[in-house]
Amino acid sequence: MNLIKSFNNNIALVEDASGTEWIVLGNGVGFGKEKGSIVHDADIKKKFVAASHSNSRQPFLAMIENMPVAIFETTEQMIRTAEAVIGVQLNQQLFLALADHIHHAVKRANEELDYPHTNRWELQKLYPKEHQAAVEAIRVVYDTLDVILPKSEETFLTYHFVNAQGRQAQLSETMKMTEAINRIISVIEYHYDMELNEQSINYLRLLTHLRYFLLRQLHGEKLDQNEMDDDLIEMIQGKYAKAFDCADKIARVLHKHYSWEITQNEKVYLTLHIWRLIT
Repeated sequence: MNLIKSFNNNIALVEDASGTEWIVLGNGVGFGKEKGSIVHDADIKKKFVAASHSNSRQPFLAMIENMPVAIFETTEQMIRTAEAVIGVQLNQQLFLALADHIHHAVKRANEELDYPHTNRWELQKLYPKEHQAAVEAIRVVYDTLDVILPKSEETFLTYHFVNAQGRQAQLSETMKMTEAINRIISVIEYHYDMELNEQSINYLRLLTHLRYFLLRQLHGEKLDQNEMDDDLIEMIQGKYAKAFDCADKIARVLHKHYSWEITQNEKVYLTLHIWRLIT
C-alpha cells in the first residue's frame, strides 16, 4: 500500500493497488514516511475502508485531520470490544462513522449537552447483544478519555452496531422499526389504561413478535392468507374481543403513519400476543 497521508506515527491514510483508500493502524505505520512511501501489510494491525465516507475529498481529509488521535484509538478499542460482545466481525465502514460520532458525542458531553431520551421501551429487549456492546463502548470512552457519555448514547451506539452487521440494511430502517414499536406499545398501554411490565417474559415475547412482524411490513412481505380459516379468526375475535380491538387500532395507526395494510392473519397473531401480555 502507498501512503497518502500520515496523521501520526501509528495512524495513516493509504491506497491499495485497486485505488481503494484505507485508514490503517499499526505501530510506526506513519513514522518518518513521506507521501508515496510503501506501507507494508506486516506493519498494519487493523485497517478500515475510508473512500466511501466522503463525497468530497477535502472535507473528508479535514474531518480526519481535526480529529484527536485519542478518538481513533478509542474507536478502535470500542469496535474490538463490540465484536467480542456480539460475536461477529463488524463492517469495516463502521470505523470512521463511529469515530466521527464519538468525536462529537465527547464534545457534547464536555459541554453538558444531551439529546432527550425518547424511547419509552427498552432497546436492549430487541437487540440485547448490540445494546450490551453499546454499554461496554461507553465504558471504553470513560476508561480511555475520562468522559462520561449520557444515557442517550446507549441508543445511538446500539443503532451503529446493528447497522454495522448489515442487518435491516440501513440504519434508517432500524430506526423506523423502533419508532413503530414505540407507537404500538403506546396504543396497548392507552387501550388498557395501564403501564406494561417491561421485565415480563410476555413483554419480551411481544417485542420479538413485533420485530419480525415489522420487518415483514418494511419488506412488503405478507403471511399466507390461507394459513388461518375464517371460522378460527371469528372465534378468536369473539373470545379475545378487547385484545382484537386493540390489534385493530394498532393496524389503523400503522396504516395512518406508514400506509401499511395489516392482514387479518397478522391481527390474529398480534391479538394473541396482546392477550397473553395483558393476562
